[in-house]
Amino acid sequence: MTSENAISGEPAPMGLMLWDMAGTLVSIDPHTGKPGPLPGCDVYLPELAREFRHVVTTGDTAVEARHTLGAHEILPHLDRIFADLHEPVGKPYGRVIEEMGAAADRSLAVGDRMRADVGSDTDRVVSILVGQEGRPVNAGMIAYMVHILRRQSAADFLTAFHHLTITAMPEPEDIGPRAGGEVVAAWRRDDGFPYRLLLWTHPELEGQRALIVIS
Repeated sequence: MTSENAISGEPAPMGLMLWDMAGTLVSIDPHTGKPGPLPGCDVYLPELAREFRHVVTTGDTAVEARHTLGAHEILPHLDRIFADLHEPVGKPYGRVIEEMGAAADRSLAVGDRMRADVGSDTDRVVSILVGQEGRPVNAGMIAYMVHILRRQSAADFLTAFHHLTITAMPEPEDIGPRAGGEVVAAWRRDDGFPYRLLLWTHPELEGQRALIVIS
């Protein structure tokens, strides 16, 4: 998918899919008890690469990450690994996006931990969280979530997130502390599978973080 800057006519920067590694791209298979790749990533990572550049953000070393991702045949799908990330809260998605020359409003993060897999230095990136409620998730569900967001806004995922909340079912009973922070608003939707929309704050972060929980 190619888009152009409306003023210059030049191609607009692509977005990034900022993937967490352990627990997201690679996790323990509940049936075998062994680590395995996110189901469907061999099919959907190439499909998503039409719109995004894939990068991994992890606290592991680069050597460890390359070994793990290579063992599960994920490494060929990636543009880059950002390793040794140890922020108190979140990950430096803003810095990663700037270094890759990408667009924040066209980027999405995917992870499994509310505290760790949000932007530490930007509130412009929407995070998709998996593995929160024990139900299996596959790469096809993440790809479909991208499609749902695109239907709301083709150019800005944060705007798309807020558009989804307008027609979602509010969940005021869910507002409360989560992962050292606070869920300040919550909604539930079902667009082929159920998912939740959360706005989350943390004392160490400025602004609110937009989260989509699809598990």
